[in-house]
Amino acid sequence: QARLFLVLVAAQLVYLGVDAFTTPTLFTLRKSSASVNRNGLQLSQANAPVTRARNDALQLSMNKQAQGGMSLKYTTADGVALSYDYLPGTNPTVVFLPGLNQTRIGSKAIALQTWCKRNKQGYFTADYYGCGKSGGLYKDGTISRWVSDTVKLIDEVIKGPVLLVGAGVGGWVMMHVALQRPQLVKGLVGMAADPDFTTDVVMPVLDDKTKRQIRETGLADIQWGVNKYTLSQKLIDDSQKLLLLQGGPKSVPIKCPVRLIQGLGDEEIPPKRALKITEVLATEDLVLTYFKYGDHGLDEEEDLEHMTGEVADLCAKGFDFDLTSPTSG
Repeated sequence: QARLFLVLVAAQLVYLGVDAFTTPTLFTLRKSSASVNRNGLQLSQANAPVTRARNDALQLSMNKQAQGGMSLKYTTADGVALSYDYLPGTNPTVVFLPGLNQTRIGSKAIALQTWCKRNKQGYFTADYYGCGKSGGLYKDGTISRWVSDTVKLIDEVIKGPVLLVGAGVGGWVMMHVALQRPQLVKGLVGMAADPDFTTDVVMPVLDDKTKRQIRETGLADIQWGVNKYTLSQKLIDDSQKLLLLQGGPKSVPIKCPVRLIQGLGDEEIPPKRALKITEVLATEDLVLTYFKYGDHGLDEEEDLEHMTGEVADLCAKGFDFDLTSPTSG
């Protein structure tokens, strides 16, 4: 299965623009499911950090480790119960951040959880405020709220270094979490990450009737690409405070390793947007991979294989000899 990866180092990146994609020279070919070499998770497993001998002193710190489990609850300061899954393991803990209108359960979450279990890597994911099994009203959910809740969960549940994997709007959330906790965030993996989408992707194409409905009722169902989403006025207003792509080169001071995966067939986010993300991030360690026929979901087996492969590499880079992890030492 031949693959070509587009490697972009932020220090040398020149923003190419949309015309660069009329005749792409570097891309990954998508094959039919029948012809795929199905070795993604096993291949990623081969890249896992080597097993390290455990020290008896670890037993002392394990008592302080947050208890893991599925469908657990964390209550915020304003009394909202957030539903999360946590499997303690080797640092950094892999944290999955879902897309817009999505829950913590899906193909990417399952692939990451499976890889983490096989490799004894820590894994965490939570439903956003107003989504899935978490409390709160969806119309009151905002990027700021999802960022602050994620930071709290990292500080008070995980209590250690993390690797963030963000899908769609989760990619926007992960970047702001990285800005707030630069010492804890060891790397970012963006799957069709779409920061600033409310401002220059969605709103410009909405008709006046839909915009009026959002203003008057607080939210509306919209058609975006091939999917339907519920968009709220509070999310639109709040997002204006959190824009990331409006500055120049290296204007966003994220310096951890970053891996971006983007489909050239994305029906929601212009593929060139990933190039703009690479331009504004300050990191020198950045790799951007394009899948020629990849859509916005990036849920095909090849996509998930590549995602777990990038996670494996970054986990190896970000390993800390830290007694807060039961399997580190």
